[in-house]
Amino acid sequence: MIQENDPSQLLKNEHKIIVQTESIILAMDGLWEKDAEKYAGMVKQLLHFFREYSDRYHHFKEESILFQEMRNHPDFMLSEIIDELEDHHVAFREYAREIAERLEEKEFKKSQLLIEKYIHQLLDHIAVEDDEFFIMADTLFSDVELEKLYFRFKDVDRALGEEAKKELEKIPGELQRALQMMTT
Repeated sequence: MIQENDPSQLLKNEHKIIVQTESIILAMDGLWEKDAEKYAGMVKQLLHFFREYSDRYHHFKEESILFQEMRNHPDFMLSEIIDELEDHHVAFREYAREIAERLEEKEFKKSQLLIEKYIHQLLDHIAVEDDEFFIMADTLFSDVELEKLYFRFKDVDRALGEEAKKELEKIPGELQRALQMMTT
């Protein structure tokens, strides 16, 4: 397995950014009682992060490139796992919509319960991909094929905007600092 230009590692690195949101989400519980406006703003920022970074950059690479290439590979026989992962992506989009609706209605407790459910299911999804699915991909494809996948992933980042992606990657840290300032 090639170390440089590793498509699985690129996706895992994106997962590491996404995973940072768990502690933020859990720490936000009840924040609306202190400052409803601040809470709503933080949830909106998280939703922006999930829609843009997790879905638009990350899930797009999986759905439009990795999943398609795996399905088209003659040695891959487990398309059901891809169907399940794609169903998860659809569910995550639905969660984001529901959370936004609850937030708009100022139903903060419901929005918090939904975003906690969302992140826990997202973390389970990430674990399946990191611990099982990407390993399948790494063994299915040759080093040359993996390198091609990597550069196709990089093309997605370039097309969507590498600087915009870097800005999105800062959101978890910014939210963490905002939470720390509120609790000190």
